Amino acid sequence: MKTLVQLYVEGLHAALRSAAGFPALVEPSPVRAHTHVQAQVITVQVGAERVSDGATPRVTRMREIHLLVHTAGEDGLGLAEQVFLAAHPVLMRFTGPGLVQVEELRTDEPRYVNGDLLRQAITKRYLFTYQTADDSLSA
Repeated sequence: MKTLVQLYVEGLHAALRSAAGFPALVEPSPVRAHTHVQAQVITVQVGAERVSDGATPRVTRMREIHLLVHTAGEDGLGLAEQVFLAAHPVLMRFTGPGLVQVEELRTDEPRYVNGDLLRQAITKRYLFTYQTADDSLSA
């Protein structure tokens, strides 16, 4: 059995891969994303989660979902923004079991890797609000 968060991440991978004209390689592993030679690679990672009481026996969970865009080349900002432009509607329209709402939180500053300023990673953060039974992480 998988948790709802695992199902959301898998669903996002599939939705991004199937988006018409999506400009980036969708890579599940941030380690492999960092080593790809493609100019645009995206990963979906999970972040912090808060839990609040709901109508017993349900709870509301708010989990950060991070899109990490890895770019290689001199126009890192342009390459990253192309990916975010294509990915944002996919995230905002995403639906899944128990999912109540998707909200955009913020975008972090670029992080340069390998010390050469030609490879960077930028994280855009979203908040997925969903509900589960208080004793479960799945539907």
